[in-house]
Amino acid sequence: MMRSPWLVALLCAGASLVHPLFGQDDLMGFFDEPTGPQLVTSVFKAGRIINVQSPETSGKGEMNFIIAHRFGRISDGWYDLFGLDNAQMRMGLDYGITDQLQVGIARSGFGKTLEANAKWRFVEQQMGGGSPVSLTAYSVLMRDGLRFPVDGLERKGVHRLSFVNQVVVARKCSPDVSLALIPSLVHRNLVDRADRANDVATLGAGFRYKLNNRLSVNGEYHYLLPRPIEDDYVNSLSLGLDIETGGHVFQLHITNSRGMFERAFLSETSSSWQDGDLYFGFNINRVFQVGQRR
Repeated sequence: MMRSPWLVALLCAGASLVHPLFGQDDLMGFFDEPTGPQLVTSVFKAGRIINVQSPETSGKGEMNFIIAHRFGRISDGWYDLFGLDNAQMRMGLDYGITDQLQVGIARSGFGKTLEANAKWRFVEQQMGGGSPVSLTAYSVLMRDGLRFPVDGLERKGVHRLSFVNQVVVARKCSPDVSLALIPSLVHRNLVDRADRANDVATLGAGFRYKLNNRLSVNGEYHYLLPRPIEDDYVNSLSLGLDIETGGHVFQLHITNSRGMFERAFLSETSSSWQDGDLYFGFNINRVFQVGQRR
């Protein structure tokens, strides 16, 4: 029995429509499901956990302008408005050469210190295979700008220099929790006492706990490893709150470290949480796209 040519044409048209639809669904499913290791992003929200470096770097062509304030001792009370009358400031610029490599400069009022630094995230954490942690190297050269004391001792410009090298080992353990381990080595060309070591090692740890899409609690601690007598320096401990507002990240914190550059807070912290000698401070991070992204 012969079929109607109209029926045959209708069935063929329906088949031609249904087949592409199923093919499109399969294709979209292919793109939706990852087929290999996926990069883990936003381990921390800013380039610093509080004082110390996080694994985050500026994206390619991005300029990150950082303004940091550190006030006087909260324990000074009403006379100094709980430290707000005495402020130190640090201003820095970080520029992303690539998404993993940035360079920066900064100037701190504390010690009138100039900085030049480089940061390289050479291993990135991945899901579904690959590295379970990210590895970021950071190096900074610092120059003390204070006048040399008039004490008869000969000092040269090279004596103003100090260096810090560190590695940030970080892992985003869950959408809400990130951890970091930060070993550092501090070298000072000149120390103020004969019994002080020019080289100091520290082992730091940091964390981030995400409260919601805009807020997180951050903390860091740096343990001074055993070395020659330096009993007037203590370990640095800082706790803070990160607030993200789109193009800005505000970081509010309390710490026992007055200095905001690596040599100062890693190896020259002299105030103690136990004695109540704490400082309130904040960082403001503002990102500008000044170069071509790709």
